[in-house]
Amino acid sequence: MFAWQGATIKEASGVVRAGDWLLIADDSDVGAYFRVSIGKLPGPLFDLNTLKPQRVLLKAHGLGVDIESIGILADGRVVLLSERLRSLVSDMGIIAEYDSELAEMGRRGLEGLAIRPLPGGASRVAVVWEGGYPDFGQFPRRGSVRNAWLPLILVHDVPKNGRAGRVQLKNALAASELAVPRPAGEEPAAQRFRAPDLVWTKLPVEGGGRQWGFIVLLSSQNGVPKPTYAYKWLLRFNMEGRPVGEPLDLAKYFPPALAGVNWEGLNWYEPGRKLVLVHEDEPGVPPHAFIMELPEAWRFDPEK
Repeated sequence: MFAWQGATIKEASGVVRAGDWLLIADDSDVGAYFRVSIGKLPGPLFDLNTLKPQRVLLKAHGLGVDIESIGILADGRVVLLSERLRSLVSDMGIIAEYDSELAEMGRRGLEGLAIRPLPGGASRVAVVWEGGYPDFGQFPRRGSVRNAWLPLILVHDVPKNGRAGRVQLKNALAASELAVPRPAGEEPAAQRFRAPDLVWTKLPVEGGGRQWGFIVLLSSQNGVPKPTYAYKWLLRFNMEGRPVGEPLDLAKYFPPALAGVNWEGLNWYEPGRKLVLVHEDEPGVPPHAFIMELPEAWRFDPEK
């Protein structure tokens, strides 16, 4: 691993905490990821580039293309999700190669990554194919159909210090379309949601106890030639893809200048209690990270 000082983050697309560092995926970069020290943060909202990012080069840097998310396996390996290669990659090469049904189409593809440890050093991995409106301009003319696609979550395991190989929908531990909310109106003029990222969480179940599910970052737009972007929400889903409870509207947490930017990355800052989100740069708005404390009803004890 080689790290260079003085690097600049542009399109922050994924984030994971590693002790006193945040590791950042940047889908405008090739063959590397970034790390920033969080020892002395100015507050819950901060410009990533003021923290003097370091650029970390992958040994297998030829695989680090179109990186949309980043995570750390239970055995300590840093892994990155390549949308273009539809693969999970690390310094040791390809860790998992996903089914062709999860390939990028119409600029929609694999965007999010969530990892939780299993006994013995293995990892349970979830990736999300984002869905939403595709870029219709990339398809041959097919009549007047202009519909949005549902996001899909795929779950599989990675053995300690090993590889998952090829992961197909038919042999995954779970493969579930998300029943995302549908704001009023007809497509393509109506707002519809895509899912840029997700984290594992524990959901309350009727009668007591907890079960594994997800907190999913949702972002909406319409499918017209000059789209508008209306909603940025967090919503919990169970393993079958059904929503649990009501969404959190992120516009209530961000300052107005950042409410409409493209928030792309999501992960735990303090498991069970606080999340960290990152966004791409916008004209006049450099990429920021935001540490968000969850409401009491969304929290859980990661040790139980």
